[in-house]
Formats: sequence, structure tokens, C-alpha cells
Amino acid sequence: MSPEIVSIIALVVIFAIATFLPINMGALAFVAAFLVGTLSVGMTTDEILGGFPAELVLTLIGVTYRSRSHRTTAPSTCSSAVR
Repeated sequence: MSPEIVSIIALVVIFAIATFLPINMGALAFVAAFLVGTLSVGMTTDEILGGFPAELVLTLIGVTYRSRSHRTTAPSTCSSAVR
């Protein structure tokens, strides 16, 4: 089977699992990326991780943590940014 078809099947399986079970879809996608990349495409783990946007993920985690730790909401954050 072509890697494109395998990727689409993996995506459908991810949606199905995340719909019926309380598992984070991002975590499932991360596992699926390794499975499809290594088994179907023949990539190494270094090649797979090379395409992972680590800086973006760290920024998103930092923003999420900051907003939860200060209990700010979007309207209060926006209003303080406008001042």
C-alpha cells in the first residue's frame, strides 16, 4: 500500500479512537507519525523528529501554562494588551 493511503487510514483510526476513548488526539497522532514513518515510509526516528516543531510546541505549552496559572481569560488578556 502507498504511504499516502496508509497515512489516511491512520488518520481515520486516530479520529475513531479519540472519539470513543478519552485519549488525546495529539498523542495518538504523535504515535501514528512514528508508526507510519518507520513502518510504511522507512524513515529513521531522527528524520521523523527533524520535522517536529519543538519550538512551537514549547511556546504553546508556555502560553497555556501561563494562562492557567494566572487564571486569565481571553477578554482580560486582550484588554490588557490593548492598554
